[in-house]
Amino acid sequence: MGRRIVAQLVLGAALAALLVSAHPVSASASTVAEADCPAGLPATAHCGTLTAPENRDNPSTRAIEMPYVVIPASTQPATGTPIVTMAGGPGQTSTAVALALAADPRIGGARDIVVLAQRGSIESSASLDCPAATSKYVDTFTKSDSPATEMTEVTLAMKDCMTAFQKAGGDPTAYTKASTASDLIELRQLLNYPTWTLYGGSWSTKVMQLVAVRDQAGVDAVVLDSFSPIDRDLKGDAYLALSDALTNLSARSNGAYPDLNADLVTAEGLFSDKPVHGLLTNPVSGQQRYYSLTGSDLVTIVQQVLYDPDTAEAVPYLLSRLAAGEKDAIAPFIPEALAHLTTINLGQYWLEACRDEQPFWSADPTEPLPEGAPADTTPKPLPVITYLTAADKICAGLGLPASGIETRSAVAVGQPTLIFASDTDPLISVAAAQSGQAAFPNNQLVVVQSNGRAGATNDVCAMDQLATWLASPGTAVTTGCTDGVAAHPAIPASEVHKSTRIASVVTAVEQRNLFELTVPLIFAGFAALWLLGWLIAVLVQALRREPIVLLLFTGIAPITGVAFLGALWVLLTAQLAAFPAFDLVGVPTTAPWLGILLGIGFLAIIPVWRLPGRATAALAAAATLVWLAMGAWFVWIVVLPS
Repeated sequence: MGRRIVAQLVLGAALAALLVSAHPVSASASTVAEADCPAGLPATAHCGTLTAPENRDNPSTRAIEMPYVVIPASTQPATGTPIVTMAGGPGQTSTAVALALAADPRIGGARDIVVLAQRGSIESSASLDCPAATSKYVDTFTKSDSPATEMTEVTLAMKDCMTAFQKAGGDPTAYTKASTASDLIELRQLLNYPTWTLYGGSWSTKVMQLVAVRDQAGVDAVVLDSFSPIDRDLKGDAYLALSDALTNLSARSNGAYPDLNADLVTAEGLFSDKPVHGLLTNPVSGQQRYYSLTGSDLVTIVQQVLYDPDTAEAVPYLLSRLAAGEKDAIAPFIPEALAHLTTINLGQYWLEACRDEQPFWSADPTEPLPEGAPADTTPKPLPVITYLTAADKICAGLGLPASGIETRSAVAVGQPTLIFASDTDPLISVAAAQSGQAAFPNNQLVVVQSNGRAGATNDVCAMDQLATWLASPGTAVTTGCTDGVAAHPAIPASEVHKSTRIASVVTAVEQRNLFELTVPLIFAGFAALWLLGWLIAVLVQALRREPIVLLLFTGIAPITGVAFLGALWVLLTAQLAAFPAFDLVGVPTTAPWLGILLGIGFLAIIPVWRLPGRATAALAAAATLVWLAMGAWFVWIVVLPS
C-alpha cells in the first residue's frame, strides 16, 4: 500500500473522529413524546416531538422541540429498514418527499418512512423565520441600486429578528448541519431502530453525509437526491449550474433557442442599462409596489423559475423575447419567482448559511480584467443571484462564527450510496455532484435529464431506479433517466401568441378569485341563461305550432356565446396540459381567432331588437352591453400582443 493511500486513510480516520467528538451523541440527551398529527397525513401515520438541547456544547442551554412523523409500511409487519428523510432546504416542507416515498408500494409497502423537521424550521418550537427580513428582501426588487446596497435594510431586519430570538433565550449559533445530524442520530436511537436508510435532498444531503460518518452502525444505505457535496463552494456552484442548465435546455430545443446563455447575458445588459418597471404584490406583506428590475433581479428570477421543470419549459421563449428587447415579457414570471423564494424560510436559510456555507464560498462574479490592466484596477461587477449576496451582507452584520472546517471534510462513507443529479438543476450541477462521488466508494450516480430541482420523486424513471436499488442497496441501476426531455420540452415560439396578461386570468381561476373574473363570469352566466330560455321558448312555440323563424335567429347569439367560451376553455386547458407554464408566455395562436364567434354573436343580437315588447328590448340592451364588455376583455387579455 503506497504512502499516499496510507496517509489518506489516516487523515480520513482522524476527520471521522473529529466529527464524532465535535457533537457526542447520547440518547439520554433528548426525549421523544407522542403528539397529534397535522392534517394531510395518512390515517395510519403517528407523530411525535423530539426534544433536544439547543446548543449541545452548552450544558445550561434550553431545550427545543422538533416534530417528527412516522408513516408505517402499508404491509405489516415491515420487512425493510426504515427510511428517514428531511426537507431539502431550510424552511421547506418536510413531508412532501416522505409522502411520495410512502405512496409508492415498492418503497412504502415494506418500509416505515420517517421524517424529522429541521431545528429552526417554522415547524419547530424555536423558529428562525424572519418575515420582516423576507419582506425587505422582496422589496429589493422594487429598487435599482447595487445588490449590496439594497440588502442594507434586509440585514437590519435580520439583526432585529436575531436580537428578539436571543431575548427569548435562543442561541443563533446552535443551528448548523452538524447539530441537525445529531438530532437525527438521537431520533433513531429513541425510536429503537437498529438501522435505517438515509434519504437526503439538496441541503439535507450534507446532513446525511455527516450522519453516515458519525453513526455508521445505524445506517445501512444512503440516498442523496439533488446531491450537494459537503465541501463545495455553494455560491460558485450556483452560477456554474445556472449556465449548465441553460446550455442543456438550448441543446434540447432542436435549434429553436441555440444559445440561451447569450440571450441571458444580452437581457442582463438591457435590464442593467434601463431597469424594467411594473406592479408586483409582496407575498409577505401583501402590499403592491412598483418593481424596478435590474440585471441581478433578472438573473435571480430566471434561476428561481428553473427550479420547477414545468416553468422551465417557458424560460427559453422568455429569454428569446427579453434578448430581443421585449422586456415586459418578464412580468408573469415575477410572481412565480417570488412565490418560490418566500416559501423558503429565508431567515433560517441565511442564519445557517452564515455558519456552514457563506464563510467558505467565493466572492460575487466580476468581469475579467483587460489584459495589461493595472494591478489596482477594480473589476466590474456582473449581475448576481441576489439572495446569495443578501447572505454576504447579513453574515457580515450578524458576525456569527464559522463552523469548524471538519464539518466540510469529505470523509469516506462506506455504506452503499445512490446519488441523483439533474442536468438542468440551476443550483447544483452534475459536475458538482460528480466531484463528490469520491467520498462514496460504493456509489452510483443517476443523471436525471430536464428535472430542474424537482428531485427523484418527480421523475418516473428515477423512482424506478430508486425502488430497484432500495430493494437491494448496491444493485446496479440505470445511470441515465431521459424521460424528462420528452415530458418537459421547451415551448415552441411558433405555437405562442404573445400575451403576458393571460397568466393573471389562469391564476385567478386557480385561486378562485371571482373579482378578477367578473367579466367572463357575467358573460358565461348571461349566455347560458339566455340559451336555456331560448330553448324553452323554441320548444313552447313549436308545440303551439306558431312561427319560429325569427325566434330561431335570436338563438344565434347565445349559441355562439356559449360555444366561444367552451372553445376558449378547451383550447387553453389542452395547451396547459401539454405545457403547464404556457400561460406565462401567452395563448395558443388559434385563440385570437375565436373572437370571430364573439363577433357573430354580437351581430346576432340585431334580430332581438326587432322582437316586440319591453322584455325583449331589455334583453337586447343587456346583451349588447355584456357582449361589448366581453369583447373588450377578450381583446385586452388575448388578442393584443403583450
